[in-house]
Amino acid sequence: MAEQNNKPVRPANPAGTGKPAVQKRPAGPVKKPVKLEEPEETNRSEQEVSETPEKKKPGISRFTKGLILWLVVLTAAICIGLIWFNSFLGRYEELYQSSLPYHQAESTMKLFADQDLDSIWNLINEKPKISEFENDATLKKYMKNIIKGKEFTYKQTEDYAENAPEYYICTDKHIIAKLKLTEDETNPLPYGFKSWKAGDLEFYTAADYNLKLTLPETYKLTVNGREVPAEYKTEQGIDPEQNKYLKPYAELPKQCVYEIKGLYEEPVIKISDSDGKEVKAQIDKSSGEYKVGYSAECPDKEAAEKFAISFTKDFANYISQDAGNYALDKYFPKNSKTLRDIKRNSSREWYTRHGKVDIKNEQVKEFKCFTKDIVYVEAYVEQHMEMFWGSKEREVVKTTAHLYLCKIDGNWKVAGIKY
Repeated sequence: MAEQNNKPVRPANPAGTGKPAVQKRPAGPVKKPVKLEEPEETNRSEQEVSETPEKKKPGISRFTKGLILWLVVLTAAICIGLIWFNSFLGRYEELYQSSLPYHQAESTMKLFADQDLDSIWNLINEKPKISEFENDATLKKYMKNIIKGKEFTYKQTEDYAENAPEYYICTDKHIIAKLKLTEDETNPLPYGFKSWKAGDLEFYTAADYNLKLTLPETYKLTVNGREVPAEYKTEQGIDPEQNKYLKPYAELPKQCVYEIKGLYEEPVIKISDSDGKEVKAQIDKSSGEYKVGYSAECPDKEAAEKFAISFTKDFANYISQDAGNYALDKYFPKNSKTLRDIKRNSSREWYTRHGKVDIKNEQVKEFKCFTKDIVYVEAYVEQHMEMFWGSKEREVVKTTAHLYLCKIDGNWKVAGIKY
């Protein structure tokens, strides 16, 4: 007999219907579904839970608290350490920067920019050399003129070293000073840094003004209010040029040359002659030397000028044959070579014939007093004359005489004439 399949068989639909066939219940009693009960242990636990008082959650252990405290302390220590380290770095950097020597160069440069000449002067240990005719005030004035209105900078010198810093103080065109720094042991800095101070300032000066002057040995020379001593004479016993017009009737004193070098500014010069009268000195721009002027005053000046005008009038008339052959003799010493030359070299006979002559416009154009007995006079006159031929207008003949006069036996005489 074949084994019955235990799997339920779904019955086929009855023919002609679209509904499934109704499954027949198996024979026997029908059992209702039974609700499963939970195990007793589970019920018991719930009952115990409901009957037992609620328990507290477990707290933080001592280890955890210690760990947290340790972390807090460590964090605070790290923060404090970082703050301190940062402050240390700032302080270290500040001290390092303040120890750099260029700060002193900047401070010194500012003295120049502010024209603080007194502070600059105090920094100069070895003052520039000054001649006996100038003083510190002269040098300060010179320095002030150099720094006035300038803009300044600084730079390291060629000899700069970390243990011996040196700087140039400069304008846009020139180096005018050199600053040397030294360690300031009175102001030590932490961490081994050096403190610097100005050790010496060298101000570059150029005392290149020189004075050269020739004057008679009998004259007195003062420079900036100080009489110049004899050791400044570089030449002596020089025969003056004027003596060739005066000899043998008179002679000017020998001359000497004074030279003063190393002045910072043009000096104030005063010269007085042998009579104590002040004479002038003017600079010759071509040579740079001073030429001594002579006093325009003389005890007998009026008589000398009158004598010179009279001679010039007679001399002009002598040349034009309006004065006699001996008209000039009274103006010269005996045996005067100058008078002989005038008579020998004057071609009076060739002078153009003319009529009446009038002397006009008499002038003394220059007067120099070498001594009370020796003078130079430049005299000028005009001859207005009627000519026999040519224009009917009166012709004007101008005559200038350059006369060296000297007193002989108390009277002025012509010692020589400069043509």
